[in-house]
Amino acid sequence: MMKTYRTKVIFLGLIAGTLDGLAAIFLSARGNATMVFKYISSAVLGPEAFKGGAATVILGVGFHYFNAMAFTLFYFFIYPRVSLLRKNIVLSSLLYGSFIWIVMNLCVVPLSRINTSHFTISGVLKSWVILVVFIALPLAIGIREIYRNKTTSKKLGL
Repeated sequence: MMKTYRTKVIFLGLIAGTLDGLAAIFLSARGNATMVFKYISSAVLGPEAFKGGAATVILGVGFHYFNAMAFTLFYFFIYPRVSLLRKNIVLSSLLYGSFIWIVMNLCVVPLSRINTSHFTISGVLKSWVILVVFIALPLAIGIREIYRNKTTSKKLGL
């Protein structure tokens, strides 16, 4: 049974990562997937990432899904311990999306080799909305369902 939950959490992380990646490509980069994933690769490679080819893009895709999976697993583990997350999907999405934005933009990116620019209100708002709608909301819905099924399975003795 544990393998089933593990598979569901991994699948949910892939969904959240894909939705976030597509949102970044189409809402922030005007359809330029190569630019999005080279930007992500630049966290490790620095400005040289933008001169790279397919391997640099693949590295960016890997980093992107690693981060999506990390935030998925973190939410999965804190969900039963933080009652606020279980009370309201919209509120928990707003809070968790804000948490992701803070971690990525105030911790991860400044510690990386990404060439950061100054924050703009529209840029902050756009990236925050993407994180809330395309990562936090699917995680809130999906992880709630995983735990509901887990509880139901325990009650049924499965």
